Amino acid sequence: EKLMRKIWKKTWKIMVPLIFCLTSVGILELTLRKPEIAEHIFARGIYKYYAIIWSSITQWVPFSLMELGIVLSPVLAIFLVIWVIIHRKKWKTYIIMALWAVSIVFFWLTCVCNVNYNRYSIAKVSGLTIKNSGREELFQLCLKLSEDANRLRAQLTNEDIDGAMQLLDSSIVEMSKTARVAYQELNKEYPVFDYRTANTKPIFFSHFMSYTDLVGIYCPITMETNVNIDVADYSIPSTMCHELAHFFGFMREDEANFIGYLACVHSDSLEFQYSGILLALIHAGNQLSDVDMDAYGRLWETYSEGVVRDLKQNSEYWKQFKETTISEVSTAMNDVYLKANHQVDGVQSYGRMVDLLLAYYRTFP
Repeated sequence: EKLMRKIWKKTWKIMVPLIFCLTSVGILELTLRKPEIAEHIFARGIYKYYAIIWSSITQWVPFSLMELGIVLSPVLAIFLVIWVIIHRKKWKTYIIMALWAVSIVFFWLTCVCNVNYNRYSIAKVSGLTIKNSGREELFQLCLKLSEDANRLRAQLTNEDIDGAMQLLDSSIVEMSKTARVAYQELNKEYPVFDYRTANTKPIFFSHFMSYTDLVGIYCPITMETNVNIDVADYSIPSTMCHELAHFFGFMREDEANFIGYLACVHSDSLEFQYSGILLALIHAGNQLSDVDMDAYGRLWETYSEGVVRDLKQNSEYWKQFKETTISEVSTAMNDVYLKANHQVDGVQSYGRMVDLLLAYYRTFP
């Protein structure tokens, strides 16, 4: 016993971070095998109350704390490097401090973010049945979405100089309120969205954010949902609802897209409805183009002039950011992150939203 105390006294500074890391790995492995623990103990338990408490604090800051941290990180990194060089004789202490920091953040993110990848799927929660579908069913889904998009677009008369859809109220705070009400309505049908969301925050450097191919980002450390406001207006409401799906603990990208779509179509706002429908149409249309280009061509012919203008504006916007180094690095990092959380298709997992759409339209034609 005395020997163990002596060993612990000499090694505890290293052993504690190791325990944090091993515990984190253990939690992830356990919840991967038993998703009911991820669902009821973490997603609807620990994570839920963490989200409520922490977001109620950070929402009072009018700007994105996450963005501020990213902007200041190079300065902090340079400061730390200079500090370590000046005090290089204490390098062992700095290594231990780094181990503690990494292990604590890893444990923190495991409990309030990564473990949610192992929760029940939205298909299980909503009772939707995923099954193989043929090209004709996919084509019919696309035609239905096109019909809905055309109908809604005809009612949206506010346009920019190029004739593309323009939001009547570009205030992110007001749109956040609309999104919150939409999720309250969605909760009546699927009671897993039963707590209040914080306001989504606009990214100040949104144009630069587009170089990373990101239209929105959720930060579990600050419990903030952030949106890129430099993009085409039609995409902002559905992006906001997508990021709020992450806020509710649904971390898989394909599911967040589908939930974002559901929230939009449950909204009273025509802008939100249109944004959600167009999000679904783009994903379903892309899938259709992969399996039947002729059918995809026929689908395009059904789009109204307003829908075409919106899609072309979006396409032209993103052309300026394609094949840049930042874009490629960002995509690669996102791919690695998704695969590390057992999203085996990596960035390709975004396409599986179509299976959920097909199941939804099969259930609610």
